[in-house]
Amino acid sequence: MTESSHPPTRQISVLVVDDEKNILKLARRLVLQEGYHYLGASNGVEALKVMESTEVDVVVTDIAMPMMDGIELTKRIRESYSADVIMMTGYFKDLSYEHAITKGAKDFIQKPFSTEEFQIRLKRVLKERQTNAELKESLVRMNEIVDGVINSLSSTVDARDPYTAGHQKRVAQLAVAIAQAMGLPEKKVTSIRMAGIIHDLGKIAIPAEILSKPSTLSEIEFSLIKTHPQVGYDILKNINFATPVARIVHQHHEKIDGSGYPFGLSGDEILPEARILTVADVVEAMSSHRPYRPGLGMETALAEIRKNRGRLYDPKVVDACLTIMAKNFSFEG
Repeated sequence: MTESSHPPTRQISVLVVDDEKNILKLARRLVLQEGYHYLGASNGVEALKVMESTEVDVVVTDIAMPMMDGIELTKRIRESYSADVIMMTGYFKDLSYEHAITKGAKDFIQKPFSTEEFQIRLKRVLKERQTNAELKESLVRMNEIVDGVINSLSSTVDARDPYTAGHQKRVAQLAVAIAQAMGLPEKKVTSIRMAGIIHDLGKIAIPAEILSKPSTLSEIEFSLIKTHPQVGYDILKNINFATPVARIVHQHHEKIDGSGYPFGLSGDEILPEARILTVADVVEAMSSHRPYRPGLGMETALAEIRKNRGRLYDPKVVDACLTIMAKNFSFEG
């Protein structure tokens, strides 16, 4: 294996695709000079066969080739592989830099090219690829840290309110299932999961004897309970989440007819994610045991959201919840 100045554990692979043998010969020399693994193909069909069996980082492809041209090859690569593409052509009128980028290429080389230009463009694309990979890795690590903080906060609430331990995680499970059934984007699903796990965070400011009181709460005690969305929001609002987690927590007791709290928001004033969390919270809370009453059961909980569909609860959310329950959804843990 050729020595390389690049540190990756796997040698970088560059596939050059061109029906001109002299171009392949030149490209091979330039690729090997940089310490990369060279692969060659004379058309798009051959190139795809190579990629089926070998992991490729960058494909440098001519445009005009027999059997499959570079435009079609780039499209196939974009659909099925993670490799980046550099297009090249000897006919500038056939393709501009802007056109190449819109077709999915990362860069563009005009033939005939100098050895310096080829290497500069190849290095630039590989550097951008490395930077993107590092950013993705950093994002994964950051998300792992955020998940750890979120779960720790959830455990703090559970420790103060042992009768409802696990409630937040079960609500998050149901809310995520509802969001997925509604076809929400993954970013919103992740936001709902995070908010669900800590939606009762504000209860850490409420006396434990009220949280675990085995009888009906007084009006004053219930007014204290009703402060928990605001307290949770105040704790979370200065954390720079990528999604509106704090606002979802703030609104999870709002009802679409304006009868909820803390603000009496109605309809579209309430975030869609919060409307989902509201239904999940009601269903889990009613079906589970509480200090002041035994669990009412899932059928009673579902009857509640059916009865108030369109009045208290978003109809689309209720319908999605009923659908997944009909498919035997069950809480984990």
